[in-house]
Amino acid sequence: MSKEVVENFDDVPEYKPTMVKALNYVALLLALALIIVIYIPSIIWEEEASVRNEGRRRMTILNEVEKYYHQMANKHQTDPVVAMKVVSAVRDSTRADSNYFGEKDVNLDIGNFSMNVPKNFYLLFDTTFAFSYKKKDTLIDTTFKVTKWNTELFTYDTVYILSHRWRQIQSDSSYRDVVGKETSERISENTYYRPYYFVDKMAYSPLINEQYIVTTDSGSYKIKDPLRGEYKDSRYFFFAFKDTCHGWIEDDQKSWDK
Repeated sequence: MSKEVVENFDDVPEYKPTMVKALNYVALLLALALIIVIYIPSIIWEEEASVRNEGRRRMTILNEVEKYYHQMANKHQTDPVVAMKVVSAVRDSTRADSNYFGEKDVNLDIGNFSMNVPKNFYLLFDTTFAFSYKKKDTLIDTTFKVTKWNTELFTYDTVYILSHRWRQIQSDSSYRDVVGKETSERISENTYYRPYYFVDKMAYSPLINEQYIVTTDSGSYKIKDPLRGEYKDSRYFFFAFKDTCHGWIEDDQKSWDK
């Protein structure tokens, strides 16, 4: 073997399997770090948004409760738990008794409350405090072909009517007979409501579990998040969940809509 060939063999780098393994581990760790840096903050942001939305949803519920309470009591209630219990009790009473309306005394274990109850208040309650959803229904329409005597022309007229008006037509003295019937199907999209019931936690912030602050002044009212300053909680060792006051509702005006 010539001297030149020997020199070329000496220039070939030595294969070091330990070094290759170390580099593979480093690459894997860097890839994991990149995934963590991108993925975990997005999870925290979603959690922050979810908590903020829930807090504002609870304040919106308390706002509707406060308006109904003021409508019936002619004054505001600074304890949101009491307001919810009174309004809920009125709802149950009007649902159980259709004659329960007007000036009423609502007697609860938390006190006695004089309320001017609207008729069928439960209908307002069940649509205000409810989850709405759309549903497609298949409806069957029945149309009757009937004859009626025309006293002016001295002949029979043919009239097409829907089934819900058939009984009404039968009571007409000019009605004679049914000469045909047709049925048809149609798809109708309707809105339904699934009421929910109050629980005490609705009066508390989902972030710090403190009761929402309700203040009144000369007929005005304000529902405010109890959080003062910034909230911070560690997540996954190196990250943090951060949030601030979720806002307030003053005289039915939401701060986050401005």
